[in-house]
Amino acid sequence: MKKRLTTLSALLLAVFTLSAQSNNEISYKGVAARRSEFITYSTRNAAEKGNRAAERYYIDLSKHLKMQGYSEAGHLISIYEVEFPLLWRDRETFLHIEGGASERLVKVGGRVVGESRDNRAPSEFNISRFIRDGITRIEIVNPKQSDERPAEMVADQPTVDQIFLYAQPPIRIHDVIVSAKPDQSRKHGELEMQVVVGASAGKGEKVSVGYDIYSPEKELKYYDVREIEIGTTGLDTLTFATNIYGAMERLWSAESPKLYDVTLYVKRGGIILEYLNINVGFGETTYADGTLYRNGEPVDIKAAHYNSASTQKQTSTDLKALKKRGINTLYPDYPQPYWFYDLCDELGLYIIEQPNINTDPKGGDLSRKGTLANNPKWLGEFLERAKASYFRVRNHPSIIGWSLGGASGGGYNMYKCYEWFKEQEQERPIIYRNGDWNSDLELPSPVE
Repeated sequence: MKKRLTTLSALLLAVFTLSAQSNNEISYKGVAARRSEFITYSTRNAAEKGNRAAERYYIDLSKHLKMQGYSEAGHLISIYEVEFPLLWRDRETFLHIEGGASERLVKVGGRVVGESRDNRAPSEFNISRFIRDGITRIEIVNPKQSDERPAEMVADQPTVDQIFLYAQPPIRIHDVIVSAKPDQSRKHGELEMQVVVGASAGKGEKVSVGYDIYSPEKELKYYDVREIEIGTTGLDTLTFATNIYGAMERLWSAESPKLYDVTLYVKRGGIILEYLNINVGFGETTYADGTLYRNGEPVDIKAAHYNSASTQKQTSTDLKALKKRGINTLYPDYPQPYWFYDLCDELGLYIIEQPNINTDPKGGDLSRKGTLANNPKWLGEFLERAKASYFRVRNHPSIIGWSLGGASGGGYNMYKCYEWFKEQEQERPIIYRNGDWNSDLELPSPVE
């Protein structure tokens, strides 16, 4: 036992010494492409239930913490050890990190995989090529804040930690982009799904992508399957466009949160490789002349500031209580856990989504020295946080608008963030309390 403790201490000291020599300037390197937040499942039943703990290609990394401590330089080092099952060897393995300290340096097997520093929105890293036979060591290094980074963008409240591993087949669902709106006749719904299929290795081949659609009454209404030619590496997109009869009588809103249940799958050689289940709410959000509309009806916004509790159960209780008070819209201060948006879809609550941008406005001083929002040096940081917020939740019907951030001052960076959001879509409005031309609407203040 004494010998083992000595070995662990020596290992920890070696990691600390290496980390103490690293640069404090953590940026966004090696982060996987931003996409809708999901994991896929190996069985249909698991996908429909969304039971991550029961999925064989999912590992809660927090249960594999081997040691944790501080280096002489004050860096927090967390070391995890995992022996990956043989079933994982031919798959793409992703490390998902959300919450915890704001800056992160990720190492696998002693090699640097990537860096990120937004602790409110998740970052993912493809660690497949770093995994070896036997025990794989994963290190998360949280450096001390340097004087050069924007301290104002560091969360001052504890966060919900989510750190896990999941694996997808070499040919896999990379992303899904959903549009569920009335058709041109406005008599029926039109569901368009862009299924982005990724391939990591091997020769080009044909695979099948299919879906099943269940109505809010849990009746199977539509299904389809198509072939797609996949290259050796890269991404290919297959677009499904389906008319959904009866969708106009089942539109999603805060008053009537009706959801369609869609299961996607990828099949190769007659074998289904993975399943993905998503909830879809039909309808559209628009704005005109200072008014926000859902499905053509003005939204009488009764809003509250709310950030999720530490558990899904408590958050559900809180949201139901807000609904009973007549609240129909939430203003969170930063990105929330993935299940928060699922709850709002199911319960019927609108969200004005806000990236983790809450800097000091410096009393409205627009000089570069006065506010980070007007300092081009930090444009990349602002845009990275805006993208992380947007891509992961864009498919949720509960999202009816995009905030650029908290009261963080005005200037160049906020203008560029506005332009980026507008490049992505035009329907949902941009709201910014410190904005001028880069804010589409002024929404009511939250109810206390």
